[in-house]
Amino acid sequence: MMLCLDIGNSTVFMGLVESGRVLDFTRIPVAVSSYLDRMAEFTGGRRVEVVAISSVVPDKTINVVEAVRQLTSLTPFLVKKELQPAFRIALDRPETLGADRIADATAAIRDYPLPVIIVDLGTATTFSVINNKGVFLGGAICPGITTSFRALTEKAAQLKGYNLDLPEKVIGTNTADCINSGIIAGHASLIDGMVKRIEEETHDRYTVVLTGGMSATVAPFCQCSLKVDKTLILRGIYYLLEA
Repeated sequence: MMLCLDIGNSTVFMGLVESGRVLDFTRIPVAVSSYLDRMAEFTGGRRVEVVAISSVVPDKTINVVEAVRQLTSLTPFLVKKELQPAFRIALDRPETLGADRIADATAAIRDYPLPVIIVDLGTATTFSVINNKGVFLGGAICPGITTSFRALTEKAAQLKGYNLDLPEKVIGTNTADCINSGIIAGHASLIDGMVKRIEEETHDRYTVVLTGGMSATVAPFCQCSLKVDKTLILRGIYYLLEA
């Protein structure tokens, strides 16, 4: 059984994967006091034979690697270091593609019809565009949902103290409803609009895969046809090592 971990700016997403199937998964805050305790709680004594990590937070990677070693006596494989993508990256500087987007793309190419757009909703919302030959063309990076919400409620003097909830309608009639609509429905409109623009720019139609911590929250508000895949990145990490 493989323990796959994705270290993001806000959370560490971990899952147990066997034969390409995610058996169990959880998210913990990246600022948690003890990675070792939370990993031990999650694995629950289940036998881990190999560990692989995708990370966009270098200073947290060291702590997670050390916790893995203490828990399993294994040295984890790192995406971009030991685990390299098999697809072509058509960026100006291919080496700048993040480990998380490499893992997402690896799973999407294997598990979905091409061409595909991956929309990963985390601290940032990223769009990754892969053509019908499996070439990573590029994409876009936008502020994520919680990032936008925190910026709004922390910077605007009269918008402090609100919580983010699902909007019941687009036209809010009070401040809380207006914020919820603007953040959630507005982000869904961002996704719809970006997918449309990408398709117009490339003259192609895409499979759209929504993933990341906020994917299930936003998906019902999107109008474009899409698939929600909460464990895409975990399978991608697994496939990178399997290759």
